[in-house]
Parts: sequence; C-alpha cells; structure tokens
Amino acid sequence: MTSSGCTIVFYHYVRDVERTAFPGIKALSVSGFEAQLDWLQARYDVLDGPTFERAILSGSGFDRPTALLTFDDGFVDHYEYAFPALRARGMGGIFFISGSTLGDTPTLLNVHRTHFLLSQLGADRFTAEVGEALRAEGVDTAGAGAASGSPGAREGIYRYDEAPDVRIKRILNYEAPYPIATRVLSQLFDKYIGDATEFARSLYLSASQIGEMARGGMTFGFHTETHPVLSRLSHDAQRTELRNGPGVIAALTGQSTVSFCYPYGFPHTYNADTLRVLEECGYSMAFNTVRRQAVIGSEPRYELPRFDTRDVSVDLKTYA
Repeated sequence: MTSSGCTIVFYHYVRDVERTAFPGIKALSVSGFEAQLDWLQARYDVLDGPTFERAILSGSGFDRPTALLTFDDGFVDHYEYAFPALRARGMGGIFFISGSTLGDTPTLLNVHRTHFLLSQLGADRFTAEVGEALRAEGVDTAGAGAASGSPGAREGIYRYDEAPDVRIKRILNYEAPYPIATRVLSQLFDKYIGDATEFARSLYLSASQIGEMARGGMTFGFHTETHPVLSRLSHDAQRTELRNGPGVIAALTGQSTVSFCYPYGFPHTYNADTLRVLEECGYSMAFNTVRRQAVIGSEPRYELPRFDTRDVSVDLKTYA
C-alpha cells in the first residue's frame, strides 16, 4: 500500500541553553533532539531533501509512512549539533538560511535580537523598554492587532509564548514600520548585549560550514534576505527579498534546485503576490507552519505544512 502522508517537522535552536549566556532562549536540548530523531526514525522513513522534493513534484507516494526534517534560520547550532546527529544516523534534512546573515558582515535579524533581548532582560522589562522606545518613535502600542482587520485575526501566532511579550512581539512584527522596529531593537541590543555584527558571526552558519554540510548530504533552502512578514510588503519589495535566494544557495552548495520557507510561517504571512514571486524566481517548493501532515500528490507545492518540534512530544495524528 502506498502512503501519501508525510510528517514534516521544523526546528530552530538546538542547544543546551544552561551552558550559554542566554538560558532563557526557548531551545530544544541536544539530548531532546537526539531523542526525537530516535522517535521519528522508529516510526517513519526519514527522507532527505531531494527525495522529498521529487515526491512532491511528481506526486508519488512511498511504501511506508515518511517524515522530513527542516531547520529554520541557519543557526550554527545546526552545524554543531544537528548535522553530526543526522549524519550518524544516515539521515538528511533541509536547512533554511537568510541572505543577510551571510558574508563577512552578517546582519543580526530582528527576530533574533528579540529572542536574546528577552532572555537578557526578561519579559516584563523587555516589554516595558521596547514599548517606551516605540512610543517615543510615534508607534501606538495600545492598539496591537488592530491592523489585522478583526480582533482575533492573529490569535495563536505565539502559542508557545506568554504575555506580556506576546503583545509587544506582535507590534514589532506586524504593526510597527520596519525601520522603526529595527532602530529600536538595534539600540537596545547595543545597550544590553553588545556588537550585533560580532554576535551574528557567532550565531549563524558560515559559508564554509554550509559547504561542509552540503557535502555531507544536507540540503539548503532560502528564508528571505531579512526575515520580514512578506504579506506586509509590496510585490516589488517581496521580489527583492526572494530573488537572490536560488543563486545564493546554488553558489554555496552546488544545488540545482532550491526550496523556500516563509518567515513566521502562518498563512497570513504571505499572499498571492508571494506565490507568484516564488514561481517567477524558480523556487521548487515552499513550507509554512500549518500543523498537519503533508499529503503527497495533492498539496500545493508552495504551501507545504509542518509541525513544530514541540508537537513531536504529542501524538502527531491528533493534528492530521
């Protein structure tokens, strides 16, 4: 019997946070990651990137239930911990990187400035200081969510986080103009943590690490240039975020095809313009964060669903 369902899981930080200067970062421990690999490998044939891509593009299924592992944001964690664990088990995965994190002067993405400031300051202080800085820039912090068009339109987007930081993160990601959000977060990061460029060099994968992982059987995809909510941008601005991805990944890895995953991942974070630009730029497929199994043969190739790593601790069939 042919199985058409594929369980796709995505990961971010994989590290033992208690050994770092930022124990408040929400990360999967190295032992927890290895336990998940054991759990998944016992239940599924874990596919590598090219095998999964061929199945999606051809619509063909498999003889056994399958899974795919994906890794967002291009952290050095993925080289230090995920890559050796996968290689030891003969497994592969797809790793998504943002263009501005590469090179000699990598940019620290706002989403990660937020994570590390939260760890450093705590939710209450972070919320207070970011809120004060945003108000000084003329941003209304009292009406978060109003621009969504309906009061509950974005409920659940931070389902693993808690107030008060949820409200301020919504403003930073969905409400505040990006130049203002960048300015506020940059100033606070410089004040409380230090030089963002040096921090980025230690946080993100280098070109040499990406090349080594590619030679070791890992696949890479693109995650925009600067990690914005794409649906907030014009068609031309989205194209600027996406157009260089296939070439960047091909140059780093030698891949002939390149996939994509949406920053933040919810269906409201991209739109019809995004789907058109992905096709125009030649991406093979794209992943969101809708929580269900992907059905090979019927999924739109630019809207492939994925489970969060934190969903692996429950019965994934609950969400199929």
